[in-house]
Amino acid sequence: MIGTEGTLTVIQGLGVLFWFLATILAIVLSILLERSSPIRLRHWAEEGGGRLLELYDRPARFEVFRFLFSWVAKIVPFALFFSMRRLFLALGSTRATLWSVVVVLLVLAASELLGRWLVQRDPERALRRLTKVYRVILFFLLPGVAVLTPLFPTSAVERVEDEDGVTEDEIEAFIDVGTKEGILDPGEEELIMGVIDFGDTLVRSVVTPRIDIVCASVDSDMDELADLFLSSKHSRIPIYQESVDHIVGVLHIRDLLRGQRSTIPMALEDLAMPPYFVPETKPLNELLREFQEQRQQIAIVVDEYGGTAGIVTVEDLLEEIVGEIEDEHDEAAPVQEALPDGSWRIDGRESLELLDELFDVDIEQEPFETVGGLIFGRLGSVPRPGEAVESHGLRLMVERIDGRRIRSVLVEKLAAGGEEKGE
Repeated sequence: MIGTEGTLTVIQGLGVLFWFLATILAIVLSILLERSSPIRLRHWAEEGGGRLLELYDRPARFEVFRFLFSWVAKIVPFALFFSMRRLFLALGSTRATLWSVVVVLLVLAASELLGRWLVQRDPERALRRLTKVYRVILFFLLPGVAVLTPLFPTSAVERVEDEDGVTEDEIEAFIDVGTKEGILDPGEEELIMGVIDFGDTLVRSVVTPRIDIVCASVDSDMDELADLFLSSKHSRIPIYQESVDHIVGVLHIRDLLRGQRSTIPMALEDLAMPPYFVPETKPLNELLREFQEQRQQIAIVVDEYGGTAGIVTVEDLLEEIVGEIEDEHDEAAPVQEALPDGSWRIDGRESLELLDELFDVDIEQEPFETVGGLIFGRLGSVPRPGEAVESHGLRLMVERIDGRRIRSVLVEKLAAGGEEKGE
């Protein structure tokens, strides 16, 4: 039989376990309440119904409930500390206190991380699964809510409501809920998200790089330009003087035809429209508005040193919203090909995000935007076919080169422990 002392130890152990679970639960529940968007909270309250919905529909009472709940989450860890200290007293007062503090701090850190992870991953699902727990806690806190609500300053509620204006995160939450409920289909979701992200995207993300620009010297004759228009299938071509860093105009094919048919010799500078220059750091929403106001279709993108970084067109901006717009003259999109040995053949123009998707690696911190740019950066020179670099646990081997452009790359995942290097 278990003696009185043994029974007491078991009870104390069960008490520690209870307060251990209560601490984790209280902190996680409090974080979900504090950091979930109003749209997610509204959807959760409507699903829960009853007192939850009634509480959410009365902002003052709901704020008092969140206030009291946050205090519960702060007080419960002290109960865990004292119950653990009582259990560890056999080790001595100092050791019992030290061990209790260490364990409580670890529990607090783990609970905070768990709560943040749930908020970032799927807060609505977590709220829905914990609805019964919230109802139990609400039952015990309702008397306190009823007493404190009249004392709660209305200005605080108004301030919270003002701060709860629709934000980008809340719109994304609304879209997420709409997609899960079947109100929005995936295509509509992608379109709306494109509009939301549009204002945060800079010109440098959509620019056609300098090396890909089709342009002509101001000294070119009309026939050469006509051939260039035909071969490039563009309707507008930048005109430069001496170098691409000195763009003096943008020639439309219509104006070229006008010059060819004119009985009076006309200089290209007179036929071309003045160039419209924009910095790489301009947000796309501002540029689109300027295109509308200035009636422009193309802009010359300049870098921080004033050199030509590339060009951007209205079509580039629209593709950021609605996706790729291809006509009969566009080149086929870069192809990704899975190979039998588990590696991939990809185009050097592909975004680094593709490597994230294919190999589940995190390369967001790189200053490069394309696979080819990463290889150039690692090697520090124009690569030759067969040269390879190792980066982020991947081996990238150059398969095909076209001038200075990397056309084809073979990518494979390395065994754990591969270091970054060039070959």
